[in-house]
Amino acid sequence: MKDLAYYDAVPWDVRIERDIRADGSIYYVARNPEFGPISGPLGTGATPEEALAALREARQSLIALMVEGGDPVPEPPPVRVDARA
Repeated sequence: MKDLAYYDAVPWDVRIERDIRADGSIYYVARNPEFGPISGPLGTGATPEEALAALREARQSLIALMVEGGDPVPEPPPVRVDARA
């Protein structure tokens, strides 16, 4: 059975977007696309690094709940290597 340590070591895809608050300040949003475009963990921060750290914490919490509930955890597709290269 896959545990939290396994999922923490998975090479998750990460998307980071820059956004602007109503007051004009910039912030960053980090997501893992494996969880879908709407649901899933989300991290925000004043820098990309802060957003990534918040995403990791949110992902760990969500996966802990999913594992505890027996729900499937999405994973990134395996990396394909082209043998012709």
